Amino acid sequence: MTRLSILLATLGSAGDVNPFVAIGRALRDRGHDVTLVTSAYFQEIVAEAGLAFAALGTRDDYNQVVDDPDLWDPNRGFRVFARRVVIPAIRPVHDVLSANLKSNTVIVAQGQAFGAHLVHEKHGVPFATVNLQPVAFRSIYDSPLIPKWIPSIARPSLYKVIDFLVLDRELANLINAFRAELGLAPVKNIFGSWAHSPLKSIGLFPEWFASPQTDWPPNTKLAGFVLFSDGSATLPADLERFLDAGTPPIIFTPGTEMKRAHEFFTTSIQALTRLGRRGILLSRHTEHLPSTLPEGIISFPYIPFDSTLPRAAAIVHHGGIGTIAQAFAAGIPQVIRPMAHDQPDNAARVQRLGVGLTIPPRQYTPDRVHSSLHTLLTSQNVMAACELYSAKVSPAEALSVVCQEIELLADRYAA
Repeated sequence: MTRLSILLATLGSAGDVNPFVAIGRALRDRGHDVTLVTSAYFQEIVAEAGLAFAALGTRDDYNQVVDDPDLWDPNRGFRVFARRVVIPAIRPVHDVLSANLKSNTVIVAQGQAFGAHLVHEKHGVPFATVNLQPVAFRSIYDSPLIPKWIPSIARPSLYKVIDFLVLDRELANLINAFRAELGLAPVKNIFGSWAHSPLKSIGLFPEWFASPQTDWPPNTKLAGFVLFSDGSATLPADLERFLDAGTPPIIFTPGTEMKRAHEFFTTSIQALTRLGRRGILLSRHTEHLPSTLPEGIISFPYIPFDSTLPRAAAIVHHGGIGTIAQAFAAGIPQVIRPMAHDQPDNAARVQRLGVGLTIPPRQYTPDRVHSSLHTLLTSQNVMAACELYSAKVSPAEALSVVCQEIELLADRYAA
């Protein structure tokens, strides 16, 4: 296999970046040169993985976005993400990738890293898009959030309305203005078709989580869940002691970057107390945690999911695809309180598979959390389903598939 120069580009939070780090390490181990292009906030993580790094923006840019409370609002979240993350990154992604092109370059980018699409079109570089979530693949047939009473024949019109009123309105004009600078023709239907590479589109989830649909891009390949590991061989001593001291705990996390979770943790503690279960509260932002926790409940800013979740009883979380994948791998049930973006769709798919339950944010009460956890933890059917899907998760195979697809793309393009 020819040694490739592979440029990986992704936007977003740790849940978006970590899978690209895992892919980068796997490609490097196969003998390729890998550079990861993402927010400057993640420079240390990328360096620890032994990958070359090209920064987008500054750490302050990243912190200002995640500090915006509207980022997690179900109605305003997309607009914030589009205006403060996607749009500002278009030109920098394009410029960084363009400056690093070589004769053997392959670009692999998250679908919303739109600058990568422009480099492919302008320079003819082989290009694959990678999407972590099923919601990135629009379908009129399998979309859990579209009401079942809306017939398939009416759903294309529904998507056209969404594009016209929201998606293309936020993005198309700005993308096309930059395209005009580059001498490229205008585009529309940004998320319906253009957001996927015309050469190869890779989904980082398995078919049993979201089966391929006939209206997905024809060049789509599902690899399976790619799980990130920080390589920690041992757990922190205080975490190890806690896990050894009693029954498997229930883990609660509102998401890595959620800074307004006081109510989430207060409710979660009350539910844990009623259940009489031990618990771990996970957050880097200790200001929204109680100063004193009940006996049997402990907090951590970070825990390695790959080695901790198999020793937990369940996890309550926000519905990020990375957390969902880790819970499937660990074989534990999930309660999901989805906020915005892909989270509601992810949560619906988890519930559909019988391994978890969804609680809307406004209904996240001690009674509802207690009831949901009790139902999941006492159901033999739920436990059997968790065991079934855990056996199907193969991170090593998923990484192999991603790498092979990238190498095959390079081979076909060279030919």
